[in-house]
Amino acid sequence: MPFIKGHKINLGKKQSEKHKNKVRLANLGKKLSESTRKKVSIAMMGNNNGRGNKGKTGDKAPNWKGGITAKHQLIRGMVEYKLWRKSVMKRDGWTCIWCGYRSKGNGDIHTDHIKPFALFPELRFAIDNGRTLCVKCHKTTHSYMNNKITKNIYQEAA
Repeated sequence: MPFIKGHKINLGKKQSEKHKNKVRLANLGKKLSESTRKKVSIAMMGNNNGRGNKGKTGDKAPNWKGGITAKHQLIRGMVEYKLWRKSVMKRDGWTCIWCGYRSKGNGDIHTDHIKPFALFPELRFAIDNGRTLCVKCHKTTHSYMNNKITKNIYQEAA
């Protein structure tokens, strides 16, 4: 492999643990200069040559598509929605209201809208329109993952 100015001959080769440790010990205790620290910062956040976002957000991120996040995703990320979930779970004691399963704190329990989120926007943050269900019970609800459900079903039941 010919030597090219600015390139290291060992680039891309795996280093032994012994060599890695030797390099680590040689650099131990050394402090980077202010200019080097700035260069590292710029490299991590600025021009990243297509390696992830590295601090770029919004329209500066390479995978930005013009702010096309779905409305329901934006709502579910809001503080009000998170407070609604927490309030419903707290009211129900972090326990499934159908089978009595108690949450172990690992995402094994869901909050469910009694009247669907999509069909009743006025009830999205109403605590009395929420219930705590375990994953197994939540999957048995007629509205779980069902985008063909209509408002008629709920008007007939009332």
